[in-house]
Amino acid sequence: MIARPTGSVVATRGQLVEAELPFARVGDGVRICARDVRVNARIAALRGARAVLAPFGALDGVAGGDRVEAEPAVLALPLGTTLLGRAVDAVGAPLDGRPRPLGRQFTTDAAPLAVGARRPCSAVCWTGVRAIDGPLAIGRGSRIGLFGAPGAGKSTLLDLIVRGARADAVVVGLIGERGREAERRLASLDARSTLVCATGDRAPAERVRAAEVAFAQAAALRARGLDVLLVLDSLARVAIAARELALAAGEPPGRGGYPPSVFGFLARLLERAGATGSGSVTLIATVLSDGPDERDPVSEAARAALDGHFVLAERLARAGRFPAIDVAASASRTLAEVAAPAHLAAARVLRSAIAALDESRDARALGLATADPFLLRCVALEPSIEAFLRQGSEPSEPATTLTELTRLADILT
Repeated sequence: MIARPTGSVVATRGQLVEAELPFARVGDGVRICARDVRVNARIAALRGARAVLAPFGALDGVAGGDRVEAEPAVLALPLGTTLLGRAVDAVGAPLDGRPRPLGRQFTTDAAPLAVGARRPCSAVCWTGVRAIDGPLAIGRGSRIGLFGAPGAGKSTLLDLIVRGARADAVVVGLIGERGREAERRLASLDARSTLVCATGDRAPAERVRAAEVAFAQAAALRARGLDVLLVLDSLARVAIAARELALAAGEPPGRGGYPPSVFGFLARLLERAGATGSGSVTLIATVLSDGPDERDPVSEAARAALDGHFVLAERLARAGRFPAIDVAASASRTLAEVAAPAHLAAARVLRSAIAALDESRDARALGLATADPFLLRCVALEPSIEAFLRQGSEPSEPATTLTELTRLADILT
């Protein structure tokens, strides 16, 4: 039997622990063995001869001199079909009251997809939301950001997408949310879904790891040939947790208070989504934002790394429209790759009509007349366009969405 490196706790610094641990390597899993508690952790940094540990839990009961031992198993857990229909936390412990999931252990530290392993988006990922599937259709394997301020309806929209998406499996990563939100997600869990949750009261390392577990679970299902929808709520809170860890480890802050390593971590995480020759992972990640002109560094980094963005407008939410998607301010970079020619043409017409109505709203409110025939048709059809963009709690079938989209486009042209 090979002896594992062991050491001892030297000090704690906020949410981190410093330990004397020979042969320590950044990223390795360790276990802190206190008198009354065992705390799993990961080596986040090296400070001279000491290892800086990021624990996956509270440090209550940990004292100086407590034993620290290398334990690779803390970074592995069952993944794939064994987690379908299950809810787990960042270390694989069940949240649904059932026994701990069993099966082959996989590491969650998967590398991003290699360039040669990627395949272009070639089919529509139907979400069941008309405002998306019509003018903003996304491809299987794409990565989409859902931007909106608090109260704009992000959670309700995600619920509709999770229920209506045409996917073989759904993975929901609930990071930094309220406990009440986690309970609601757990109550709606079905047999094709996995919920990975770390609420806002959990340690920052645990929140970061929960996001990694969600991506690893989606990748494991993709490796089995499944088309997977991965919902991450929220990417902004993952960035906040990564910032807490980086600052505690001594990294200097950069723009917006975020150390540079945070953006590198987010880029590596997002690159794990995508399509391969056998399956796909389509990512929809929420990002807290105040609008399309938001200059928050996380929002900007997300827009640059993602394949599209859907903006939820407060003015639409206040007007009672659900979903409050501002189609004119949103974009899908994969629409032209996956939509059929007729679908693409109709989507462009509808987007032009929505943009024309938005741009002329003030002039029309002042009673200014227009001689533009296209705008006149848009104004006449505005109630029908609004009805198409509004949706209740039930998903829309793709055929129904495309039929209504084509009808509107034909009238507008």
